[in-house]
Amino acid sequence: MFIIFNKEIKNYFDSLYGFVMVVIFFLINSLIVWFFPSTNVFQYGFGSLDVFFEIVPYIFMFIVPALTMKSISEEKNLGTFEILLSQPISLQNIVFGKLLSSWFISFLLVFFTFPYWISIYNLSNPIGNIDSLIIINSYLGLILLVGSMNSIGIFFSSLSQNQILSFILSAFFCYFLYEGIDMINYYDSINYSDSFINHFSFSHHYLNFTRGILQLNSLIFFLIIIVLFFTMTLFNLKREIK
Repeated sequence: MFIIFNKEIKNYFDSLYGFVMVVIFFLINSLIVWFFPSTNVFQYGFGSLDVFFEIVPYIFMFIVPALTMKSISEEKNLGTFEILLSQPISLQNIVFGKLLSSWFISFLLVFFTFPYWISIYNLSNPIGNIDSLIIINSYLGLILLVGSMNSIGIFFSSLSQNQILSFILSAFFCYFLYEGIDMINYYDSINYSDSFINHFSFSHHYLNFTRGILQLNSLIFFLIIIVLFFTMTLFNLKREIK
């Protein structure tokens, strides 16, 4: 597993591709959080990173599929996936190594936004007048959310040799689980099922974290999504190998 993990991390940063993803992520976030007149944190009048945690899931809907689309699709396209299978590494370790590496890259992107927190902490009046517990909770929710997106991205990467198709499918599915399910609730004719449908929405569980609510069911939900799509990836690859 760690061999695959190290190989994937090396591949990300040995090419310009990984650095481009990092630059795009921080450029978009910085413009929205600090510069755009309608969204920057100075408009709030109090120490908060609400705008960051509100917008960053939408950025990850494109960043994560871009990170994961090559994971298995490219291996299949180049014919190197068969070589991996011939090595003394189990299929589970191959998939888990790829999932862990893309999740780790996503985690690094999240980790390097901590200066936002430090800046808000020092800019607040008086200094430190922010709810750090909510921010910690929000970061935890974000890490679990991007973990789920990575697991989905790896699954769709396993379905096709076409990386663009993998990107489109995973981006669409992440958007549907985050935003699409909530849109269903706008129809009055099915309002009776709101509480049930919401339990399958990424945004419902993620927003619990951003409100400072650490609910066990939201934690379990994201872990189930990660395990579910990991298992589906294994099932799909085993089916293809046979």
